[in-house]
Amino acid sequence: MKKVAVFTVLLLSAVYSISASSIDILGVGFGLREYVSAFGARPPEAGSVFVRGRYFTDRDSEIYLKASALANDPDVPDTALEFAITSYFTATVHDRPVRAAELLPANSKESELRLGAAVFQEIQILRFLGNTAAVGRHEAVLQFITGRGNATRAEVEAFYRNGIRGLVSDVVDEEFNKIRFGIYYHNAFLTRNPQNGQYILGYRGVHTNEETRTINANSLEALLSEMQNGSNKADFTSADLNNVRTQAALIPAIVLSDAALNEMKTIFTNFYVNPNAATFNAVREMYSLYVNTRWSTGRGVYDWARLYCLDVLTATNAGLARKVIDDAARNDSITTLTREQQQRLVGLR
Repeated sequence: MKKVAVFTVLLLSAVYSISASSIDILGVGFGLREYVSAFGARPPEAGSVFVRGRYFTDRDSEIYLKASALANDPDVPDTALEFAITSYFTATVHDRPVRAAELLPANSKESELRLGAAVFQEIQILRFLGNTAAVGRHEAVLQFITGRGNATRAEVEAFYRNGIRGLVSDVVDEEFNKIRFGIYYHNAFLTRNPQNGQYILGYRGVHTNEETRTINANSLEALLSEMQNGSNKADFTSADLNNVRTQAALIPAIVLSDAALNEMKTIFTNFYVNPNAATFNAVREMYSLYVNTRWSTGRGVYDWARLYCLDVLTATNAGLARKVIDDAARNDSITTLTREQQQRLVGLR
């Protein structure tokens, strides 16, 4: 089940809260993360993002009621998927930001394929987890979408299967190109864009009054230079610069081989295309492999790999990550993955 969202109406500013966990790439998928962000959502605060109440219209309509009931509070669209659906199929579609309208044009087959595929993805996972009540709610929404005549059920399912590998690849690349650590009383995270080599350093702590600050740079050297000479240079010591350089070299996607990352993407994709006991066992065994390899080698990269595998699953449904942990605690044997797959998964550069 998804984490329960914090739903808040702030009367003075007429703002609604939507679960931040639903904004993740696989959580809404198929371009919908950028769509929701286009509504001017504030940065996440205490597990939520915020969208202005003006975008919640036709609250007694069939689709508003059906979409709101998908998860969490049944009376409000308090996840990103719910908001994407209600904002598209209600009068809000005529009052959307320009970028949102560009991403999901009104009365478009492509738009409805994207929305339908995101709903179908939820159906696949919820059915695997045995949540029949939630499956029924999502089926009702998918029937509404396909009932409009722009896209058939078969087209939605084909669109999902054709697009899911790209989504899995994106989320694995995102998760495995980051690392968390501590610097000068701060909790820090460092992310790397594998396409253009850009780095982002984010940090927060007592010294920043718990405000999150970020530094963007086109390379690691440029990032270190900005830390040393930029407007926030007082936030860092020389030891922090050395620590960031050290941690950058430990980012899992830099340490693990391309073959490891590609094998991981294949295992996740196979599960999302066809969630069943066999494909899930491969995911669980991949997690167990990283746990066991961490203990046998002492290399921290395998601990990060274990954690980020869980993050990939959580991006879709937190229940998947919990099931992996619970099942691995009961059985950490590896019988589904071949020896060659195991070797690829632990391969280093």
